[in-house]
Amino acid sequence: MPDVEEESILDGVSDLIDLEFGLEIGKTRRHKNETSFRELATRPMVGFEVSGLIEKIYVKIGENWRNSACRRGSKDNWRFDKQPNISVKNRSPEVILEKSIVNIPDEIWSDARCWMNQVPVASGLTRRREGRRAIDLVHRCPDGWYEFIELKVNGRGGSPLFAAMEILQYGVLYIFSRQNAKDLGYTEAEKPLLGATGIHLRVMAPATYYALFDDLSWLEEGISKALAIFLAQPRFAFKLAMDFEFETLWLIPSRSHPVTWKV
Repeated sequence: MPDVEEESILDGVSDLIDLEFGLEIGKTRRHKNETSFRELATRPMVGFEVSGLIEKIYVKIGENWRNSACRRGSKDNWRFDKQPNISVKNRSPEVILEKSIVNIPDEIWSDARCWMNQVPVASGLTRRREGRRAIDLVHRCPDGWYEFIELKVNGRGGSPLFAAMEILQYGVLYIFSRQNAKDLGYTEAEKPLLGATGIHLRVMAPATYYALFDDLSWLEEGISKALAIFLAQPRFAFKLAMDFEFETLWLIPSRSHPVTWKV
């Protein structure tokens, strides 16, 4: 019997997303395309929610993991520490911004110790290199909640739908990791992030990034509703709340927040 070809942990998920939104499946991720999303956004769906999609992503992650002989995750997954250094060759505006945030000294900003960047989520789960599977920014809130933040500086990083689906995939990976923590080699003592009361999934971008789209509330509400439905299932061995929202990024520090203002 031939060996099963190794898949990455999120193999096949992009096709599931394109199908969910009625986009043609091809060699590229159609939901990343701004034009495709602009067409979709002109016909927002009443009562839209994606609980079926979340279930499919969760199942696909499990299938990909089992096809990899249920490998244990890297010790770096779900770490909560800063990655302050940046290569001079890396000119990604998102990377430059995230590292600027985590490099703010504690003496200047009291909340600085609660902001971390480049948090890996899938290293070692399959034999294939996962590439950059990391959350841009993670913020620890005072109430036991955390924010998982996908940063976008301009449209070259993909559409708002693409950004939302990126952070949603990481949210589902988080749920999978908590449900299978023992088999993955994770403990809450070593990874406090896996003991969160709740997770706020966020896309953070300048107002210009959203300018072409009049109303994204249908997508926010649909994802948040779907997450609540999914996490209410009795199969999960833990209690967790999770929601989603788009946020506007202002590059003007304020006394309470260094870079953002909630709209």
